[in-house]
Amino acid sequence: MTADALFSHYGSMASRSWTGKALVVSLTTFGEGHREALLLTEERGLVRAAVFGGAKSKLKSLVSPWHSGNVWIYTDPVKKTSKITDFEVLSYRPGLRENLTRSWCASVCAEIVARSHGSADWRLVNGFLEGIAVSDETECRYALLRFFWRLLVSSGVAPDLSYCPRCSRAYEGENELGFRAERGPEGGQNEPNEILYYSPLDEAFLCESCARVDERRFPLSESSARWLTAVAERRPSQSRSQRPSGPEFAEIRQLLFFLVSRLIDGPLKSLQTADGIL
Repeated sequence: MTADALFSHYGSMASRSWTGKALVVSLTTFGEGHREALLLTEERGLVRAAVFGGAKSKLKSLVSPWHSGNVWIYTDPVKKTSKITDFEVLSYRPGLRENLTRSWCASVCAEIVARSHGSADWRLVNGFLEGIAVSDETECRYALLRFFWRLLVSSGVAPDLSYCPRCSRAYEGENELGFRAERGPEGGQNEPNEILYYSPLDEAFLCESCARVDERRFPLSESSARWLTAVAERRPSQSRSQRPSGPEFAEIRQLLFFLVSRLIDGPLKSLQTADGIL
């Protein structure tokens, strides 16, 4: 074999193997006790790879839902299949399995990642799982709403909270999250303490003056809008200190559950199953 042919041969073999950071989203079984892992990778998005070995295999114990770390994968270009050859767990997150609310929040996150075709932000997803793994049940429910809104923002589909698209009156927050009177794109000006309404048709928040009666399915109070603004613009440590009241939590929850279902083109089955818990 010539030098060029030898280089080509081993270069091709090397290109079949790769390594990177990955989060185990879910596992399904196939064949004689084998598993297929759905991974969210930092560089390649969603990747499916087989996990071979018996029930007592070390690799099987490492490749477990919600574990994240460094993965080594071999891809067969002929069979068009991939398998995990090694996995170094950097974060086990045992707390997710110790509490029902944490587990359901993690399951909702996993379903979103699986159905978002790899568009879910790597840092956002891992940060959310890391946070709820050590949070109490109440904080987990608030964290889920923050995760939903940040997911919508990072995906570029979060409705604008700065002004009404019909009359151009602005309702944009600043500093300590207070609303300010400010001119919108067309020169309009806002009025304080009003309720906003999300219009699925416009995919935007309408002011009270513009929203028709049949468009008032998703009301959003000024304080709820300020909270969403804080979640999007402030550091997580700062936004965690802000907690909506009971009524505000309910209206934000209703709105965000609806928006996320539109993002993934259908209702979240894990949310339906966890109804009453989350």
